[in-house]
Amino acid sequence: MKRQTAPQVSKGDSLLALTKGRRHAAKVERTFEAGYHASIVQGIRELWRYREVVWAFAERHVRAKYKQAVLGVAWAIIQPLAFLAVFSLIFARVPALSTGRTPYFAFALSVLVPWTFVQTAITFGTQAIVADGSLIRKVYFARETPILGAVLGASLDFAIGLCLFLALSPVMGVGLSWTVLLAIPLWFVLASLAFGLSLLFGALNVYYRDVRYLIILFLQVWMFASPVAYPLTAVPERWRNLYILANPAAGLLDGFRQVLANRHIPDLGVIVPGVVGTAVVLWIGYRTFKWLEPGFVDVL
Repeated sequence: MKRQTAPQVSKGDSLLALTKGRRHAAKVERTFEAGYHASIVQGIRELWRYREVVWAFAERHVRAKYKQAVLGVAWAIIQPLAFLAVFSLIFARVPALSTGRTPYFAFALSVLVPWTFVQTAITFGTQAIVADGSLIRKVYFARETPILGAVLGASLDFAIGLCLFLALSPVMGVGLSWTVLLAIPLWFVLASLAFGLSLLFGALNVYYRDVRYLIILFLQVWMFASPVAYPLTAVPERWRNLYILANPAAGLLDGFRQVLANRHIPDLGVIVPGVVGTAVVLWIGYRTFKWLEPGFVDVL
């Protein structure tokens, strides 16, 4: 049986520099065995023990993303607005894509904000393990922490985009409502979906570096396969339930559109399948990650 013992954490390790002296579990020794599978509960407990390391990775992710960028965090605003301009020129003129009483700008931007978050989180989450390979080879910490840190780091873009939507609401002809508060639990589920997919693709990316190119194509196809530029009602009713089950993001994105642009409580018949699908993706991603985890150090 193949065994691999992770080295202990010492004061000279780069992880301590990363966490800037924050308290974390030092001198940890962990033995991986082939076939080792931690339960999800154990995984959550371990992530909680390394929560300070998660925040350190999230902080570093934000700093690295916008370091030497002339416009800095303004890119979190430019990206959804750029997509909004394209969608407005193409899809807003299609008569079949009726948005009801909601102006198309608000209709599209309410979903582009969470979609941009998903796209950023998965892109950086997929590359997190390989990017932090030098740390993983030197010191033990929960291997999921770089990925979770990338997802949490991308949440800054979501927060900025949400503030942008709220600021432009009067201009777009959409008033504010208490339903905006429902965007928080919807974000939590969407972040869980992004985390699950990042675990899956991040683990595969360690062994197959083509995954980082595949993920670009995947996200592009996924965006047009989701109700971002068009309403969920554009999907034929007889296929709609299957569509939501196959694409968990569809129901969640429609939920954002309801609470932000339409100021309605989301339809539970749409949200529940999205939550269930997210749970399935998270479970598959976690199991795949733990199955491939023992060989990370040898490959990186």
